[in-house]
Amino acid sequence: MKEIISKAMSSGLDFSQKGVLKSFLYKMDIDEETYDRVYVHLKNNSLEEKVSQVGFENRIVLLPHCLMSPNGCEAENGKYGYKCKKCGGCVIEEIVEIAEDLGYKDIFIVPGSSMAKNILKKMDPDAVISVACFSELVEGFEASHVYSIPIQGIPLSKEGCMNTEVDIEEVKERLQIKSE
Repeated sequence: MKEIISKAMSSGLDFSQKGVLKSFLYKMDIDEETYDRVYVHLKNNSLEEKVSQVGFENRIVLLPHCLMSPNGCEAENGKYGYKCKKCGGCVIEEIVEIAEDLGYKDIFIVPGSSMAKNILKKMDPDAVISVACFSELVEGFEASHVYSIPIQGIPLSKEGCMNTEVDIEEVKERLQIKSE
């Protein structure tokens, strides 16, 4: 995959729209799953500086509900997804505490990309840190482009609709991105 990313970055093409990258990778006979991975990597690289310039108080975090524990989670469902009650049953509590300690504007636990898009529109954040599966991250990058909101995406390390996992160290790193 590093070779593909290197070729894409050295091509000089503007990958701000996924169609350009899709055409580029199609010509290289790259499958859809690899496309999503390359797209997320390229978008993270191209938007990291913009996210770093936004204060934590103007950023939001979007987390997928599939990270929630299926066993006795106490999160409450509301208008904009779930609110973590810090029951300790899953990794979400740790992510929420880190984001709160840094002073993030808000943290949302959402069931899918349609609610995430609604949150982008209604909350109008200056930057977003999002955890999701690769296909949802691709949708999120496209939506954030429409609203001119820079985003950093952290892919799930284990995908699925339940019992998913994320690399907490990568989440911490992306949450703490700031200008020097």
